[in-house]
Amino acid sequence: MKLAFISDIHGNYHALEAVLLDIATLKADKIYVLGDLVFKGPMPAECVRRIRQLDTVVIQGNIDELVGCNLIQPGFAKSEEQQAALLEEMEWTRKQLTPEELEYLAGLPFSHEEEPVKGLRFRMVHANPRNLLEQVLPTDVEEQVLTRMFEGTEARIVLYGHIHMPYLRHIGGKVVANTGSVGLPFDGNTAASYAVLEIDEPYAGSAPVFSLGIRRVPYDVEAAVRAFEGTEHPFAENVITALRAGKRP
Repeated sequence: MKLAFISDIHGNYHALEAVLLDIATLKADKIYVLGDLVFKGPMPAECVRRIRQLDTVVIQGNIDELVGCNLIQPGFAKSEEQQAALLEEMEWTRKQLTPEELEYLAGLPFSHEEEPVKGLRFRMVHANPRNLLEQVLPTDVEEQVLTRMFEGTEARIVLYGHIHMPYLRHIGGKVVANTGSVGLPFDGNTAASYAVLEIDEPYAGSAPVFSLGIRRVPYDVEAAVRAFEGTEHPFAENVITALRAGKRP
């Protein structure tokens, strides 16, 4: 069994299509989406519609809540300038989407848990199991990560997005995995990122065998850049710089 986990598409339709094609070549059995479908990229509506065509589990990211509910969460903006920028981009993004699509983003669930085979359960959240904003970093203390990410669950694996930096971390027999970002990587690699969980069916009485990995998918960055033309996106220049560098704008 192969399960693919994608997150942080951020309106980058070209990266999304490249990842979905790669997933198809792997013949994955199912795709899960960990939030942040829109914002920053030039094609938010196309990304929302493509994700909905997958007819799969999609959870809410902080940006999905922000855009869908037309609000900036307390503590998200660190300055008046950032608050003004968020409001401006939020307004632009909302204008690209239909009222029904905005309602869809606003109504996405916070988290999802599943046991695809007996004895192997996973949890997926956007940022952490408590809220949509606070970051869990690969450098955080092991005990804190274990307590925070696995509280209230029997899951052996927790997958999340939000920080746009893919990594895998084994702690106390459990695994924390960040999928990285499909549409806006921050780790210096411009290639889109996602995670793949492969599970072997367990023999009678045995524990399931699994592997979890990160895949990087090169895509046509310049096509994504050209998609900004004529959009009047308020921060197109900054996002283009980020796409070409694979770093935070």
